[in-house]
Amino acid sequence: MTEIVTKNKYVEFTYSIINDEGQIIEQVEVPVNYVHGAKMGLWPKLEDALANKKVDDQISVTFEPGEVFGKVDKDLIFEDDLKNVPEEYRELGKVVEFQNESGDVKPFTVTEITDTKIILDGNHPLSNMKINFNVSITSIRDATETEINAMNEASES
Repeated sequence: MTEIVTKNKYVEFTYSIINDEGQIIEQVEVPVNYVHGAKMGLWPKLEDALANKKVDDQISVTFEPGEVFGKVDKDLIFEDDLKNVPEEYRELGKVVEFQNESGDVKPFTVTEITDTKIILDGNHPLSNMKINFNVSITSIRDATETEINAMNEASES
């Protein structure tokens, strides 16, 4: 009997993320997994698209700008004098982690450098972009109680 994706099925899939210009942003060939219906953080639109599919099915889900990785928050973009920034951070694409008063750590990426200024952006690199998730289902089976419980506990924390 062919397994299909329904509630409490353990599903493995590979995926690629493609921008609106057709460029591959990320490609994952090692299967990732989730328990269908366990509310474990998989985007509802993607989980809905996987429902009732079977192994080797391929789906494509388009997310509009800001739908997955948020909209650009201008409060997370900082400009500073280049002379205030240590030499090791003066590189485009360099990721710098900052900690706030609460102890939360947030990565910022160097997005622009001029002769006198540097710009750091704490927004997700895919924020405000239209993206396409192309998913290929590689495995489906009944989830164990342990897997179901683990997924539910992970979603509660």
